[in-house]
Amino acid sequence: MIKIVLQSLLVRKRRLVTTALAVIIGVAFTAGTLMLTDSMGKTFNDLSAGVYKGTDAVVRAKAVFNGTMGGSGGQRPPIDASLVPALSHVPGVAAAQGTVLGYTRLIGKDGTPVGNPAHGVPSLGGNWGTVPALNPFQLVAGHAPQAPDEVVIDKHSATIGHLAVGDTTTVLVSGPPQRVRIAGIAVFGTVDSPAGASVVLFTTPVAQKLLAAPGKFTSISFVAAPGVSQQQLVASLQRVLPPGTEAATGAKIIKETQDSFQQFLQVFAKFLLIFAVIALLVGGFIIMNTFAITVAQRTQENGLLRALGASRRQVLVEAVAVGAIAAVLGLAAGFAVATGLKALLGAFGFALPGGSLVLTANTVVVSLLLGLGVTVVAAISPARKAAEVPPVAAMQQASTGSTGYGSWQRVVAGLALLAAGLAMLFYGLFGHPASAFAVAGTGILLVFFAVSVLGRTIALPLSRTIGAPLPRIKGVTGALARQNTMRDPQRTAASASALMIGVGLVAFITILASSTTASNDATVDRTFTGDFVINSGAGMGGGGVDPALPHKLAALPQVAAATGESIGDALIFGQVTGLAAVDPGTGGQIFNVSPVQGSISALGADAIAVSADTAAQHHLTIGDPVPVVFRDTGPRTLRVALIYGDPQAAPGSSPGGKAGYFLGTPAFNANFAAPHGYFQVFVKKAPGAPAAAALAAVKQLTARDAPGATVLDQGGYKAEQANQVNQLLYFIYALLALAIVIGLLGIGNTLALSIFERTRELGVMRAVGMTRRQLRSTIRWESVIIALQGTVLGLAVGVFFGWALVLAQKNQGLSVFSVPFRTLLIVIILAGLAGVAAAILPSRRAAKLNVLRAITTE
Repeated sequence: MIKIVLQSLLVRKRRLVTTALAVIIGVAFTAGTLMLTDSMGKTFNDLSAGVYKGTDAVVRAKAVFNGTMGGSGGQRPPIDASLVPALSHVPGVAAAQGTVLGYTRLIGKDGTPVGNPAHGVPSLGGNWGTVPALNPFQLVAGHAPQAPDEVVIDKHSATIGHLAVGDTTTVLVSGPPQRVRIAGIAVFGTVDSPAGASVVLFTTPVAQKLLAAPGKFTSISFVAAPGVSQQQLVASLQRVLPPGTEAATGAKIIKETQDSFQQFLQVFAKFLLIFAVIALLVGGFIIMNTFAITVAQRTQENGLLRALGASRRQVLVEAVAVGAIAAVLGLAAGFAVATGLKALLGAFGFALPGGSLVLTANTVVVSLLLGLGVTVVAAISPARKAAEVPPVAAMQQASTGSTGYGSWQRVVAGLALLAAGLAMLFYGLFGHPASAFAVAGTGILLVFFAVSVLGRTIALPLSRTIGAPLPRIKGVTGALARQNTMRDPQRTAASASALMIGVGLVAFITILASSTTASNDATVDRTFTGDFVINSGAGMGGGGVDPALPHKLAALPQVAAATGESIGDALIFGQVTGLAAVDPGTGGQIFNVSPVQGSISALGADAIAVSADTAAQHHLTIGDPVPVVFRDTGPRTLRVALIYGDPQAAPGSSPGGKAGYFLGTPAFNANFAAPHGYFQVFVKKAPGAPAAAALAAVKQLTARDAPGATVLDQGGYKAEQANQVNQLLYFIYALLALAIVIGLLGIGNTLALSIFERTRELGVMRAVGMTRRQLRSTIRWESVIIALQGTVLGLAVGVFFGWALVLAQKNQGLSVFSVPFRTLLIVIILAGLAGVAAAILPSRRAAKLNVLRAITTE
């Protein structure tokens, strides 16, 4: 039987290719995702090992808490520089060096900032190491920084910034911009920069002043004396360390750094694998439909084989063969997908470091099992139906079509699946399960399955309705196309279901993005009373514009008020929380937070603002204490000075989000010791000042004192936040495109197989006068009807999912349900055009049929 199956596949090469192609794409996406994340993991693992290559021990402050913005690493205050000479005499220490690490951003020769820390690799600053064993950088030009205004930069930044030794440029730090001279250019080990990051290295005193604090280090690194192990060195250091500090081996530091990045990679990999699963799911529909059609077409052939002693499992054996071939080819195609995903991320602003792709045994096993498993599972139902037909009856079987609305059992099963899916979806959205995402995701999956199961029931009326205009528009060819889709509702529904999943997810994501943008615009209109926003471009992780900028802006005659927004982390009521701070003197003129009690002006050095919801949760009133733990100052007790009613309007609230607390700049400056610039600056123009003149004055001052920052009016501010949403939206579109392509392949595959089934019928129509052009038109319009049916079902499901999510998130800032009708109309038009494209090859094949041979076909 195996030999017969293999011969059957080789004889029908076209069917083999079209059946396997859907699985190949899905497996390739899975394999490419795993390869990309494994390669990124290796790159950053090698980076971590390179940074601490010569480090045997590190002394640092103990973690106060884990941060929300700087990854999963602990929030640690800087340590005193006096520890370096003191610890240098500890037995077992061969050398010691203090390290400073912080935010910088280099300005290129053309005045453009180098890198994109908000969306890509970080822009880092530090001190040039004087101990060779502890310095991973090697000079390739110039010399180490010696004067206060001298720096060394990485070779990658020098290349893209067109900078050379001796050039003068600007470096942005968390304070006034610094004019510096390039004293040297260095490489990181054997590469131009650490994983593509931009690095600026100062002398140690300058780095301490600009990036940490005078007389402070981020950590201290040690080299062990000959014969002293890392564990022995750590034990010796630990015995003399002051309270609040700790020593760790170099191996432990490397592992901590690698584990921190691996946690991010796991989230990133899961995000991409969701789309791989979607592609495989759509491919499963196509495989099931393909096997169902081929089993029906080969009923007599299978009956004869059964009569001669073939096993009932023939279809499953064929599925195993197809799945194995597809899995192997998909694994090979994974290299191209991984390269494409990397380029796609770079195109959307998420640049990844270079490095060769890594293929692990885990990737091979997972990819092969997925490809094989999806194919076999999809073939179970056709195999079972084929096995249920007795051999004698099968040899007499002539008809392969199916009509009607489907059995009542199918309707009941579909409705039961739909009810279960809706129940899980709404429980995940409105209930409080342990894993809301998994519960809601399972509900969405069940709803898609339910619509697919019910597809045969609704395929007939949908085909009749969608194709109704065709007889009047296209005449006979339109009528035939409509009748062909109505002839076999089961086949039409199965073909449409594959496309429905992709279109449904596109509609859902589009509505979610549109609703997020509309909600954010409504929030800005309601709460932001300022006129301009200055964005530092530094990202949420740190850095920003000079804290003196708001005062300079306020001195302009065209400006009434300006306030900067600082960002940091703190532990409040035992929970890590992102905290923003604004000037209490001017913040009230710009942020309309709807005060319930107190005012922004009361936010002094020991005060905190609390939202009404948070105050109710913790039973707080004006003057009540709030326990806060800061990284630099430790436990503090702040008093409630303001209870506000609109957490969406509060400083620090993200687009579509809320802020439960915020501070005034006096409290922020008192508890965050490291230099910090403003993440954003908000400006209100003076009454009567022309908007254009005020904007020009603000831009001129910002360009001089905060190069690299962007000045936006209210419209631009909304557009920028919408662009952040749209950037992710377009990236998701690109990932979902694979699922849609697979769905269209399924339509083309179904048409190609149905042409084989209707060979005699097509020959008769040609014999009675139908032209090749009319035949091609019939096939194309049949494809369009199927594509539009899948699109209509997908849009209906996607709109429902979008409405349910917006309804569930109404109290979390997603307050406006917005349906982008123009975008969805474009989706419908593109679906129709895609249907035409999917029918190109099948229609050409049908038109080339030999009329006499087609008529005589049994």
